[in-house]
Amino acid sequence: MTTFYQIKQQRSNLYLACLAAFICLMTIKLSYFVPTVLTMRTIYFFVKCLAAIITLKFIILDDFSAKIKLLVTGIIIIFYFLAKKSLDSNIFYYAVLLIGAADVDFDKILKTYLLTVSISVFFILFSCLTQMIPEQIVARSSQLHISRLSLGFLTPTDLAARCFYLMAAYYAWRELLLKNWEKVVFLLFTLLIFTLTNARLDLLMMLLLWFIGLKPNWFKTLITRLEFRGLAILTAIYICLNVSLAYFYDPHSSWFRILDRLLSSRLSLGNIALHQHGVPWFGQYVAEHSNGGLRVPTNYFYVDSSYIRLLVISGVIITIIVLTIIFYLLWKFCQTKSYGLLAFLLLTLLSSAIDQHLVEVSYNIVLLAAFATVTAPKQPLTLYSPDSFNSFPLNYR
Repeated sequence: MTTFYQIKQQRSNLYLACLAAFICLMTIKLSYFVPTVLTMRTIYFFVKCLAAIITLKFIILDDFSAKIKLLVTGIIIIFYFLAKKSLDSNIFYYAVLLIGAADVDFDKILKTYLLTVSISVFFILFSCLTQMIPEQIVARSSQLHISRLSLGFLTPTDLAARCFYLMAAYYAWRELLLKNWEKVVFLLFTLLIFTLTNARLDLLMMLLLWFIGLKPNWFKTLITRLEFRGLAILTAIYICLNVSLAYFYDPHSSWFRILDRLLSSRLSLGNIALHQHGVPWFGQYVAEHSNGGLRVPTNYFYVDSSYIRLLVISGVIITIIVLTIIFYLLWKFCQTKSYGLLAFLLLTLLSSAIDQHLVEVSYNIVLLAAFATVTAPKQPLTLYSPDSFNSFPLNYR
């Protein structure tokens, strides 16, 4: 009994260790370590073992009633079969990690994510520079003189997206209160990543994040005015607009063609996905041909928008569950005045219209906060009154 109690006391550390291993494996999976050094089968063998450990940790060690554990186990099983139907396991593993994060301090989850991703990224970069693994070097059809480097990751866009999410997690961990030298470093970091990858949309996301960190009080004042209701309405409008633009895309409209070109064909590809494959209730398999290889496919088809992917591949039921978690997190972060996490979540929602990483834990960690413990910021905040130049201290403890 004493040994079991000691193990029970360490259940959060067990989860964090499994989370770190999972993030590391999934980061390596999305690089040219597979299949150059490791096989996909080896990666997923260890990933399945980690998912089993986290599930057993919830069933045996966590302090929940038998009814709740039975219900949650049933939900995990349902997610497993839905993932098998669509052949997209990301949503299943995210569900396991989400449930396992119950009562774990989210600040520790953020630190684990930052440390693990940083080490994994540096390891992949080092392996590429030492020619242990290859890299993809491509150019835009309109800018053939500019090389885009992936530096060991599947595509240059993957590298840029990973750096954006890493930067967003750091800003959330620092609660947007960066020192001046940190702001300068991250601006240079943003410019460096754009120079290497030429990822325009990720550049916009990183610059927007940098500006929020430069003027955090402006962001906090805006959130205070909007409150949860305003944020929820804007989020719903944004997601609906993203899906609607793709659904009603008209190749004969010059306005649509210009917007589609600016978004790197995301509207036209989303239109094909929605009309040719439809929106099922319980998910479906969709054959895709992406640029994630050393040879660029001639029949490219890949759905980048996370929202369209959820609808077309994961289905309506999973989409409703994910959206419920998103709106719950908006409410939760507003209640705890967690402005750093709100910035992380809102920028993730913006980015998810153009990338597929919403339910990929090795990129986006913020959804794990749904069941994790989120506390109010440690430092009192100063919000600027819109009616005067005076400010007042607002302590949220």
